[in-house]
Amino acid sequence: MNASRLISILAGVVWTLSACTGSSKPAPAHIPQPSDTLYTERAALLIYGTDPQRALTIIDSAVIVGNIDAFTADYLRAKVYAHSPADPRLNEAIALCEDMLRRDSARAVSPSTTDNRSHVLQLMMDCYRMEKDYEHWLKCAVELAELNRSQGNETEALRMEAEIGMVLTYLGRQEEGLAKLDQVIEALDAGAPSVDRMDAGIVARKRKIGVLEEEGRYAEMIPEAMAIVQKLEDYERRPEAYAEDSFRLPPIGEDRARYCQFYKAQAWAFLARAYALSTPPQYEEARKYLALCEQSDYGRSFGGRRMLAPAWKALGEWDELLAFDAEAEARMGADTLNENYAVILKDRADAATAQNRPAEALDYMNRYSALQRQLSQQLKESEAQDYAARYHAKEQDRKIRDAESRLARKNIILVFIVALMLVVAAFTYHFARQRHEISEKNRALVRMINEQSKEPAPGNPVPDPELFRTIDRTIREERLYANASLQRQDILNRFGISRRTLSDLLSTYADGQSFTAYINAMRLQDAVHFLQEEPAMSLSDIAESVGFTPPTFREQFKQKFGMTPTEYRQNL
Repeated sequence: MNASRLISILAGVVWTLSACTGSSKPAPAHIPQPSDTLYTERAALLIYGTDPQRALTIIDSAVIVGNIDAFTADYLRAKVYAHSPADPRLNEAIALCEDMLRRDSARAVSPSTTDNRSHVLQLMMDCYRMEKDYEHWLKCAVELAELNRSQGNETEALRMEAEIGMVLTYLGRQEEGLAKLDQVIEALDAGAPSVDRMDAGIVARKRKIGVLEEEGRYAEMIPEAMAIVQKLEDYERRPEAYAEDSFRLPPIGEDRARYCQFYKAQAWAFLARAYALSTPPQYEEARKYLALCEQSDYGRSFGGRRMLAPAWKALGEWDELLAFDAEAEARMGADTLNENYAVILKDRADAATAQNRPAEALDYMNRYSALQRQLSQQLKESEAQDYAARYHAKEQDRKIRDAESRLARKNIILVFIVALMLVVAAFTYHFARQRHEISEKNRALVRMINEQSKEPAPGNPVPDPELFRTIDRTIREERLYANASLQRQDILNRFGISRRTLSDLLSTYADGQSFTAYINAMRLQDAVHFLQEEPAMSLSDIAESVGFTPPTFREQFKQKFGMTPTEYRQNL
């Protein structure tokens, strides 16, 4: 190839490239952006479950480069603290959430701040759920329900009301909680078909099934699980009849189909357990739904097989149960100081008993009992530490607020004191004689009133002291106060008296206490006796034996005596 031919080819290439770009100007250089860095919210959320320390570092760096604001950063930190798999820092997460709720960014005065408040409350609720702090869990759920309803989001409000129903059962109010769950389910079923309502209804029914199973009401689980299957099958047959209004569910397609299969498989697992454990057991039905779940993708997963374990146990499928327990033990590694390992030991003891290996069964039961005692002691120590940490944090916060308030009021109080002293000095002499005369008149009036009050006024007799002694003795001797549901009306009906009569008796002979305060005083007196004389009784058992729930017992005891029951027992 000669030189002129080579030059001609190169010129053609240059012309072609120029024509393709439409311009001979170079492309503009890329301007670096903060989002080009590795330090973003998404990067932190991708790893916070596996590497929480790295996630916290990413969050700090994301703030520095301007990718997220301070509120979002604190929310993410709280999320990392709460969901760290190895060592959740729930108290730190809760403290951070409480601080965020006090900020303007979460005051619920605009759509964006309302969303912030909802997210923080949801995270706090998760923390209280993990701590089994039922009263604070309930408080968060109630506020979330009200917040969603105020924004017109009725389905989300009903989701939270299902949460409320479940927590009420944990607080010992089973019938009230189940009634709440029934109301939620009825409301969700009554509305126009939609994907979001279907999903909320499934969640509410799962909540109810969990409550029924804890109470051993297995036959009542069956219609609820059947309703889940029927609702999903109806949606699969005619998806066009359901409004697409959910931000929770994946879009229509393969992921949505997996969603339906997942919840159907869970419902089959519920049915297998319910039929196997109901009275009388229906083993044929149990095995049918057990097989359906086992053949599903979910049933072959570790979580699915965990759901099937009670059914295997009830049906005597010991090989399946023991194989699953072996896999669960392998996942635990050396960490066997937990409730899951206790369940494994109990399963192995039951299997050995069923297969006529008494020595092996006894060994497993002894290990199970020892582990349960160790876990119980660990729980008590953990509760004490959590209480001490929370109490210390609240005390520190209170001291800071008190100091700030005192500092802010100091100058104002001094000015008012000086002004008041000047006013008093100016008018003291002028009004001295008038005050003296008024004082004499008042003394005379007081003497007259005292004389008149010595005799009961007509139509207003002194309450019968013998009636009060009878009521008081009956409540104490029959320990009526030990009934947690004791109401004023029960006493009125028992003694055939009016509400006014009881009020007058308490006002005259019980230091003016209300009925509730009067009953709680008896409960606390009895509780002190148990704390002194029954060191082996747990605080929960003492609370229930005198008519309190454990949280109310702790609160009333602290209010009355200035210390918790635990602190009192430790200082005996």
